[in-house]
Amino acid sequence: MSFSDEKIKLISRGNTEAFKELYDYLFPFLSNFTLQLVKDKDEATDIVQEALLVYWNKRSEFEKLDTIKAYLYSTIKNMGFNYLRSQKVHAKHLAFIENQDNHYFKNKIIEEETKTIIRNTLSELPEQTRTIIELSMQGAKNNDIAEALKVSVNTIKTLKLRAYKVLREKLKEHVYALIVLIDILF
Repeated sequence: MSFSDEKIKLISRGNTEAFKELYDYLFPFLSNFTLQLVKDKDEATDIVQEALLVYWNKRSEFEKLDTIKAYLYSTIKNMGFNYLRSQKVHAKHLAFIENQDNHYFKNKIIEEETKTIIRNTLSELPEQTRTIIELSMQGAKNNDIAEALKVSVNTIKTLKLRAYKVLREKLKEHVYALIVLIDILF
C-alpha cells in the first residue's frame, strides 16, 4: 500500500479519513523504530501517537509522504530522547544512544524502510508462499513451517526458493532488502 500525493493533499486539507489510512499505514513501522529507541512498548506507542498528532497539527506544511516520514522519524527521535532523559532507569541506554552519531539513526531508518519495502513486495506473492516467507521472517524453521502448514519440508524449501527468485527480481534495485532476504531465507 502506498499513498498518492492526492491523499497527502487531502490530509493537508483536514480529511480525517485519509489521515486514518496514513496513521494505520505508518503506525507499525514507526512503533518498531520507537520501540528500538525507548525499549518500552507502551511508551513507544504513546510517542508515535503524539508524533502523529504533532504532524496532524502541521499537516498543511507537507506535500509528500517522504517528507512526512522524515519529519515523523525526527520528531520521534527527539521525543524518545526526551523520554529517556527523564528515566533514570534508562541512564545507561541513553549514554550509549547519545554517544552514537547520526549513523545509528540512519541505519535504524534504513532498516525500517527496508522492512516496509519487503512487506509491500511480499503482499504480491501467492498467499501460501507469503505465509512461508512471513513465518521465516519471524524466525520459524522449515520443519516448524512445514508442520504448521501441513506440507512437506521440501515443499517449504521449493516455495522459499521460488519466492526468493521472484523477490530478487522485484527488489533488484533495493540492495538492503535483498541482503535481509538472503539472511531470512537461507
